Amino acid sequence: MRRRNKFRKNRYGASSVFLGIILSAVILVECTFLRFVWELDYITKVNNAVETQVESILCEYNRQLFDVYGVYAFTIDVVDDDVYRKALLACGYSEGPVLDIGGYRSIDRKALRDAINMYYSYRGSGITINRIADFFSEMIDELVNNNVLKMIKEYTSSPAAGYVSDIIKGSEKLSSWIEKAGSVIDIEDVESYLKFFESLKKDCNDDNDLKEFSIDIRIDNMKPAIEFIDRMMQLHESVGKTENKLLSHINTANYLSFNFDCYLKQDIDSTINGTCFSDIHKKNKCDTEYILTGDTDNKANVGVTFLLMAVLSCKNFLTDYLNKDYRSKIDVISKILSAIIAALSEGTVQIDYRIITVILIHLIACVKSIKEMKILRKGERITLMKFKKKNVITAGYRDFLFLFMLGVPDSKMLERALVILKRDYGDLYTGFTASADAGLKKIKVTRSYALYG
Repeated sequence: MRRRNKFRKNRYGASSVFLGIILSAVILVECTFLRFVWELDYITKVNNAVETQVESILCEYNRQLFDVYGVYAFTIDVVDDDVYRKALLACGYSEGPVLDIGGYRSIDRKALRDAINMYYSYRGSGITINRIADFFSEMIDELVNNNVLKMIKEYTSSPAAGYVSDIIKGSEKLSSWIEKAGSVIDIEDVESYLKFFESLKKDCNDDNDLKEFSIDIRIDNMKPAIEFIDRMMQLHESVGKTENKLLSHINTANYLSFNFDCYLKQDIDSTINGTCFSDIHKKNKCDTEYILTGDTDNKANVGVTFLLMAVLSCKNFLTDYLNKDYRSKIDVISKILSAIIAALSEGTVQIDYRIITVILIHLIACVKSIKEMKILRKGERITLMKFKKKNVITAGYRDFLFLFMLGVPDSKMLERALVILKRDYGDLYTGFTASADAGLKKIKVTRSYALYG
C-alpha cells in the first residue's frame, strides 16, 4: 500500500494564493484611488460651498449705502453660514466641516476715495472747480490790488477809529455832529447825503440779524476784518494749489459737499441722487460742516458762518467799491466824516477820506453779508455776479461748502466722512476670509469687492 504524502504541493492551490495576493493589491489600489477621488470630490464640493457663501455675503451689501454714496460694503449682521450648509446638503452631504469666517477688511480712506471716483465716473463727468472758484480768485486779486488790507490796518492804528465808531454807532444824527464841528463842511446838497448816511446807519445798527449769528461788528476794532481777509488769502492759496492736483480731490470735495446732511432743513435738502436725509437718520445733522471743520454741532456752524462772512463780505465789498457811482456817494460821506474828525480833534487827528471810504464800504458789506447768509441758510441762492442786470453767477449754501472744502486735505475729509457713515450704517466691511478644514486640504477663500482692488 502506497503511503500518501499529505504535504505534497497542489499547483491549483498555489495559483489561487497567487491570484489572491495580486487581487488584494489591485483592490487596495482601486479602493485607495476611489477614496482619493471621493476626497477630491468632497474638497471640490466644500470649496464651491465656501465660495458660494462668500459671494452670498458680499451680495448682501447695504443697498441704500450704495444708491446714495456709491459705496459697496456689508455689515456683520449679514454674516452666517446658511448658504454654505445648503450648498453641501444639495450635494448630498448632510454634515460638513465648520465654516470659519474672519479677517474682515474694514472700509478705509482709500476705499472711500475709490468709491467716490467710481461714483462720478457713471453719475457724471467734468466735475471741475466751477465759476464760483474763478470768481473767488479774481475777488482776492482785486482786494490785493486795491490795498484794502493796508488801508484797514492804517485805520485801525489811527485815533480816528473811535470818532467814526461814535458817529456810526451813536444815536445822534450826522447833522448834530456837523453842528458840533462848526461850519467845516463845504459840500453842495449835503442834506441828500445826510439822508443817505442815516439809512446806512440804520442798517448797520440793526442788531436782529447780528444776534442770530452771534456777530458783533465794531467799527472801532477792525481786527476781525484783518483776520478774515488774511483767512481769505490763505484759502485762495489752497484753492490755487488744488487746481494742479488730480481730479480725485475735486471729486472728493464735491461729493462730500453735496452728499451729506448739513444745516439746511431736511424738507428742502437731499443727497445728490435725491434721497431725503430723514430716510438715513431722523434728526437733522450738521455732517457737512463737521467734514469741513472737524468740529461738531454749534462749533462747526460758527466756523462755517465766519467762512461765509469772509467770502460774502469780500464779494459785497468789491461789488460796492468797484461801483464808481456808489463809491462817489460814500466818498462824500467820508469827506464829511474826515472834516468832522479834524474839527473835533482840533486838527490833531487827520485821516485820508479814502481810508474812511474803505471802512464804511466794508461795514456795509458785512451787514449785507449777514442778510445773504440768512438767504443761503434757507436753502435759497444768492447772486455773485450780474451782467446787464442778469444773474451771471449764483450760488447756494452747498456751493460755498464745496469752495471751502477745496482747501481741506483729502485725508481729513475722508476720515470724518467715514465717522459719519459708521454712525449711520454701523461697522462697514469691504472684504473678509472664509475657511473650512476638508480633511486632505484646508479650504481658504479671501474675497473683497473688485471696486477697491
